[in-house]
Amino acid sequence: MASRKEEKERLRQQRLAAEQAEKAQQRRRLMIGYVSAGVLALLVVVGIVIAVTNNSGGGGSSSANVKPGSVPASAEAGTRTTPPPWPADYDGLGDRIKAMGLPGLSDTIFHIHAILHVYVDGKPVTIPAGIGLDEANQVFSPLHTHDTSGIIHMEATKKYPFTLGQFFAIWDVHFTDSELGSFKPAGGKKLQVYVNGKPVTNPVALVMHEHDNISVGYGKPGSFPKKPPAHFPAGE
Repeated sequence: MASRKEEKERLRQQRLAAEQAEKAQQRRRLMIGYVSAGVLALLVVVGIVIAVTNNSGGGGSSSANVKPGSVPASAEAGTRTTPPPWPADYDGLGDRIKAMGLPGLSDTIFHIHAILHVYVDGKPVTIPAGIGLDEANQVFSPLHTHDTSGIIHMEATKKYPFTLGQFFAIWDVHFTDSELGSFKPAGGKKLQVYVNGKPVTNPVALVMHEHDNISVGYGKPGSFPKKPPAHFPAGE
């Protein structure tokens, strides 16, 4: 039978063993916490890297990266390089709207109008109704026409710098600072653009404002009016 002294020693050893076991368990828990925190930190860093890469455009272009007022090449791809007439064309309309990063359609938040006149060799070109309004497929551009008056409606979910180049892209008519449809500078003929009677040197990037009177003409200088009559119905 163990003496009282031996029993006390045995209990002491048990207590020490228990304390060591508890300390070992605490160290394991602490190590697991460190590892978990490290993994979480790594995931956060990876997420930041992915977000920065996507925002920088490394993963391809998107409407969020389109500069306001610009007309990227993807929006001009396939635009008609034919002589007039140029009826409203809805083929690829949704893609063109997305490529230019245009805002949504709303006639209550931002709603202004400009008027456009187009001439070829002194003859007026009809600007058709329904440009940018594809009723059949329910695809609607904030930049559009309602009738053949030449009035361009800019109706958007926010204030936006719509440009003349964007309108021609929605119309699906080839338009650059020197070309219109199938027409290029030749034989003394060239493209000239005026806004409110003043010449425009970079018409593609021309930002349209309320009641701007825009005249676009291809032909010899003086073959079309710089500031044709402009009629805006009441309320427009």
